[in-house]
Amino acid sequence: MSDLPLLDRGLAAPRHLLVLSAEVSPEEVEALAVSHFDDAGWVAPSSLRLTGDALLTGPWEVDDTVRAALDLPSWAASAMLLRCPVQRGGAVPPELRGLGGLLDAFPEGEPVGLERRVLDHLLAQARRLAGALRVAGTGTVLVPDPASAVDLTVHTTVWLEPDACLKVLAPVLPGITTDEEVDPPAHVPSLDAGVAPQRAAAVAELDEGERAWLHAEADALDEAVLSQPQVLDGYACAAPAPGGLLEVGVAGSEHTPLVLRGEPWARGGVITYEVRWRPDDPATALGPRPPLALRRQREQAARLVERVTLALHAAVGGAIVDDDGFLVAPETLG
Repeated sequence: MSDLPLLDRGLAAPRHLLVLSAEVSPEEVEALAVSHFDDAGWVAPSSLRLTGDALLTGPWEVDDTVRAALDLPSWAASAMLLRCPVQRGGAVPPELRGLGGLLDAFPEGEPVGLERRVLDHLLAQARRLAGALRVAGTGTVLVPDPASAVDLTVHTTVWLEPDACLKVLAPVLPGITTDEEVDPPAHVPSLDAGVAPQRAAAVAELDEGERAWLHAEADALDEAVLSQPQVLDGYACAAPAPGGLLEVGVAGSEHTPLVLRGEPWARGGVITYEVRWRPDDPATALGPRPPLALRRQREQAARLVERVTLALHAAVGGAIVDDDGFLVAPETLG
């Protein structure tokens, strides 16, 4: 850090800051930015565009004087300074204050538009990198708990039927069951809504023999289509977990997640396996300061989520992302 320019207190105080420990490199910040924004990248030495007019400069060295003046954590070694247009909405209603997060940091007017998008992203970076976000104005320092991001998702092109998914997960998730009560895919048209009115209009112009032949052909087609097995649009599996329920939601999407836009295999859409912990008391269990007993339950649930995710990934391949949409290396789990 001795090679970095020293952060000036006067320059930093009116700006938002992404605060980092000595173990975090600028390249890690860039990689996470590229995960969220199409136009992210270095535009000059020490100038990292996030998106549009939002730019991070740095990293800057944080010394003891600046650390104390800005009330930064003791581990703070560097910071990146955000340059972004200020966009604010109305005052935060009293009933939404005291819940933690960005709203508490902006009681007089919450960020909106580009500023909100970028601050949400930087808060996610701070959680992933075990860093902090210091916001301008109030000077509030937000230190998100990395352990609060429990859920994981596997994106792949491999579809597991419910029975196959149960076989994959049963060894790591005893008591798992599945719910197959789902709707058919939206792209499958209704025969009554789409085909029947068009058929009626055409049949009116035919003679009796042609009309009888057409009805017979159409009825045969309808019978063949309706006899095919219904394709599931998605389903869910669930099992008891520490302090709540562990749920695996399976669904298909025609859209490629932004973090996978460079992967050729994901360009036609993906199958997603969302592994989520549903605590009995989510507001407390996932909050910034859960009681010790709930913190232990959350740690146990997080380990279970990782084991389930690894089992799925071993079966279907693809990529793993965390709840903030950042890639997760399989070897870091378990």
